[in-house]
Amino acid sequence: MDVIAALEAIMHQNTAYYQSDFAYDIKMLREAARSDQPEDKLLLWLSRPSGTFCFRERDVLLKDTQAYNTWKFCGEQTHDRILAYAVELTSAANGTVQGNLYELDYQQHFQHIRDAALPVGANRLIYESGMREIGPKEHFDSHPDKYFGEFVRYEMQPRDPELLKVAIRQEQRSRESAQPGDFKEHLAALHTGLIEAEAQRIAADMKRLAAPNSPDKNHFMVEVSPYFTKLASSRDTDQLLAMLPYKSLHLSSVKDRFGIYALIDKNENRDKGIRKPRASVRKQLSETKQAASPKKAAARSKQHEMEV
Repeated sequence: MDVIAALEAIMHQNTAYYQSDFAYDIKMLREAARSDQPEDKLLLWLSRPSGTFCFRERDVLLKDTQAYNTWKFCGEQTHDRILAYAVELTSAANGTVQGNLYELDYQQHFQHIRDAALPVGANRLIYESGMREIGPKEHFDSHPDKYFGEFVRYEMQPRDPELLKVAIRQEQRSRESAQPGDFKEHLAALHTGLIEAEAQRIAADMKRLAAPNSPDKNHFMVEVSPYFTKLASSRDTDQLLAMLPYKSLHLSSVKDRFGIYALIDKNENRDKGIRKPRASVRKQLSETKQAASPKKAAARSKQHEMEV
């Protein structure tokens, strides 16, 4: 599949601000596709409401690297909705980067990384004509080296390189049992998930309010997430309202405050759960047709691997 096009489509289901981060991801993916190093073709990518990140998997598996700290931080320090994927690049063809995507349970994955990551042994300084290694805490800068020329980048090295190779192989093996998925269906599910997550958040925040908090004290009110309003269409907003279980619900701006608020009457029952979205008529007809047709043997496949 076209990895860049797929990740960009996923980003638009979750990243409301700093979408320009994805330009750095594209650059990294294209450079990785051209690399002759196998470990460069295994990456981890995530989308959050404000920006995206793309790292080599080997860097995330090394403690105290920027990649490791960032991957862990998003799980430990935020409550953001995170969409995360393992990316395995296979080729570059016709100007596209081809490969496979594996959906990750981010909350489980960052905790796994925290347990599985390995200690760093050295910093490798890479120059245009060579490289040298220094201790992991030794100071260095980006000045040219008198022997090797211009500074290109640095790369943290594991204390035990063989252990890192084993860890990378284990991560790959953990994905071998995945089943293929339909990418269009996956995108549709992400979009529904965006709306449902916002409905769940609003309902939970309504329950937590101890007293009416509108300026006139006649309503309970919760701000609609600015991330949601940035991404949502008018149809999405209608679906959000349909999921929320309140008879007196309406959306409005509030004097002297920024944003859009969901308001309900102070006498409304706030203990109800959200309404689950109903399947479309087309999907219901499709499922009925499939149930009535003869079953075919399933092809050998990989779980959560995205296909188009």
